[in-house]
Amino acid sequence: MRKVMIRMVVAALAATMAVPAVAQTAHPLVWKIVETRTGIVTDLTDPALVRALFPCGAITLLGEVHDNADHHRMRAKLLEVEHDAGGEMRNNCGGPAFVFEHITSDQQTALDEFWLGRHRTHGGTVDSLLRHLQWGKSGWPSALLFRPLLQQAIRLGSRIVPGNPAREVTRKVAKQGLDALDTANAVLLGLDVPLAPASNDALLSELEASHCGLMPKSAFGNMAVAQRYRDSYMADVALKASEASGNVVIFAGNGHVRTDRGIPYYLKQRAPERTVIAVAFTETEDGKLDPATYGPRDAQGKPAAGYVAFAAPAQRDDPCEEMRAQFKAKPKQP
Repeated sequence: MRKVMIRMVVAALAATMAVPAVAQTAHPLVWKIVETRTGIVTDLTDPALVRALFPCGAITLLGEVHDNADHHRMRAKLLEVEHDAGGEMRNNCGGPAFVFEHITSDQQTALDEFWLGRHRTHGGTVDSLLRHLQWGKSGWPSALLFRPLLQQAIRLGSRIVPGNPAREVTRKVAKQGLDALDTANAVLLGLDVPLAPASNDALLSELEASHCGLMPKSAFGNMAVAQRYRDSYMADVALKASEASGNVVIFAGNGHVRTDRGIPYYLKQRAPERTVIAVAFTETEDGKLDPATYGPRDAQGKPAAGYVAFAAPAQRDDPCEEMRAQFKAKPKQP
C-alpha cells in the first residue's frame, strides 16, 4: 500500500541511508534563534531565551526536520540549559511531560516496561529505551540521530508520552477519512469543523509536494484528514498530560508545530487560555541571511511559529529520485 503520511514516506527513505552528516558551514544564523514577532536574534543557549521558551504551565512545541542531526542536538541542548540554569520548568512548575511524535499509543506498554526496569536497576539507558520501542522497525531515521534528545529525557526523569495514535488507526483514516472515526471522538478532537479553505489548500499542496508531484492534489483529501487527525490527537495528548504535569514539551516535525493548522491550532480551539509556544527548526541556505525570510507562513503570509531556530542543512540524497523509482516499479491497481 502506498505510504499514507509525509512522515512515513520521508522517514522510510531516510532510514535506509547512513546517518546524514550535517554540512559544515560558516552561516551566521547556525545555532541561532529568532523571535518572529520582534525579529530579535539570540544564541540558542542563552539562558534568558530558554526561560522564555518554557514558562510555567506552557505547552512548548519543538519542531524538527526528521533527518537533521543538529535539530535533535539543539533540542537536547535546550533541555540541558533549562535544567542547568535552575530547572524552573521542573522545580517550580511541576513538570514537564515530554510528548514524542515518534512514539505511538500502542507502545505505552513498552514505555512502562522500560521505566519499571529503570527503577528496579536504578539505571536505564538510551539503548534500553530504543530496544523497548523497537526503533529499528519504526520507520524513523537512524536512532543515532535521536540519541542526544532521548538521553536528556531519560536524564531528567520526565514522563515520556506517546504522541501519535496507533499506526493502523492513522492508516484507516488516510483511506476512509472521517468515516474511520467515531463521531463523538471526531467532535472532541475538533475535526468536525473544517479548516479554512486557504489553510486546507495549503495543506493539500504540502502533501502534493512531499510526494514529489507524483499524484495530483485532488488525490490527497483523506490524507489531509489523517494529517489533521494526528495534529488534533497530539493536542489532546498534550492537554491530558498537562493535567498531571505543569509543563508539556512536544517533539514533532515542523508541519505539526505550525500555529495556523498544526497542533497549536487545535490547542487554541480547546484551551484558548493555555500558553502555547511553537518553535520551528529550519535549515540555513547559502546567501540567505535575513532570518525573517525563514520559517513557515500562514495563508496571509504571517509567521506560523513564534520562534525559528537555525541549523546547517543535513547532507542527504534527493528523496524524490527514490520515490519516483518506487512509484514506477509499483504494479498498477486493477
